[in-house]
Amino acid sequence: METAVFPLAIVALYGLGIIASVVIIIYLIVKRIEDKKKETFEDRDN
Repeated sequence: METAVFPLAIVALYGLGIIASVVIIIYLIVKRIEDKKKETFEDRDN
C-alpha cells in the first residue's frame, strides 16, 4: 500500500502546477485587457 502514495503525490504536484499555470495565464490576460482599455493614443511613450 505504501508504493501507491508516491505516484499519487507526483500526479498531485503536476495537477497543482497546471492549475497554477492556468490561473497565472488568466490573470495576465485580464490585466492586459484592462491595461488596453485605459491606454489612449496620447498616453503612449515613444
